[in-house]
Amino acid sequence: MGRGKETKLKHVPNLLTSTDINHYLEFYGIHTEEIEHDYEFLKYGEEKIFIQSFTPSTPIGMVIVVHGYLDHSGSMKNLINDLLHKQYLVITYDLQGHGLSSGARAEIIDFHDYVEVFHEVNQWAKRKTALPVHVVAHSTGGAIIIDYLLRKQATFQKVILVSPLIRSHQWYLSKLGIRLIKPFVYQLTRVFKRNSSDSTYLDFVKQDPLQHHKLPIVWFEALRTWNKKVKDYKKCYEEVLVIQGDRDRTVDWNYNLTFIQKKFPNCQVRLIHGGDHQLLNEHPRLLNKTLFYIHQGLKE
Repeated sequence: MGRGKETKLKHVPNLLTSTDINHYLEFYGIHTEEIEHDYEFLKYGEEKIFIQSFTPSTPIGMVIVVHGYLDHSGSMKNLINDLLHKQYLVITYDLQGHGLSSGARAEIIDFHDYVEVFHEVNQWAKRKTALPVHVVAHSTGGAIIIDYLLRKQATFQKVILVSPLIRSHQWYLSKLGIRLIKPFVYQLTRVFKRNSSDSTYLDFVKQDPLQHHKLPIVWFEALRTWNKKVKDYKKCYEEVLVIQGDRDRTVDWNYNLTFIQKKFPNCQVRLIHGGDHQLLNEHPRLLNKTLFYIHQGLKE
């Protein structure tokens, strides 16, 4: 993952050179040998969304990868590398306010904006190839895909949600705390959680230049508002696979699984015993089990 290396990457550079991109790929450990790599900035309103495609020589399908809150495409390198090894064309993008996309850092006023950006990415991806389209989404990325499926009743070849967000851990306590501090505080200082058993990953993420170290209160307000709305959405009969660790203390995974199973009657669940929230950046034994379930889900 390029641990110990310095990087000159900054948030949303005006112009990325080939040297910048090569440095980015090397720093995050994304393997592009014999892979055609392209990138561009997709316009959405006033924002520029950093989107990448990774194309192996003989792709068997296309997977759109959606990262979680405070992460970015580079955070998904283990998944990207595994999918490329298995000959999938991979599309990744940075959510607005994340990674190399523009936007106020880690902020969102309405989760609807996340969903609309995903819609634009999905349309962009479909124009790129006629291959079957799959989606693998982590955490807040999972919330985005859940909303997209429920509201738009869209269809994909396979949908896989890893540690998906509906409610965060200690939901009611968090809501009370936000309500009390909101009149006085705009943002909180991020405390990096031990959300993986991989200590090397935990050390790296603290030094990652594309991670954000503040938590804007408006994001939590947007999550609370979204939670009220999503309850009223109609069921979707799309087949969905959920992969969830039973040591997750970032999301309220027991509640979330119950909610998802009600909204998606054709949902299947794979529990990772001992897995924390960052299943895609876990200890190799847990990571490999997660990747196995993803591959199995894509092939079924």
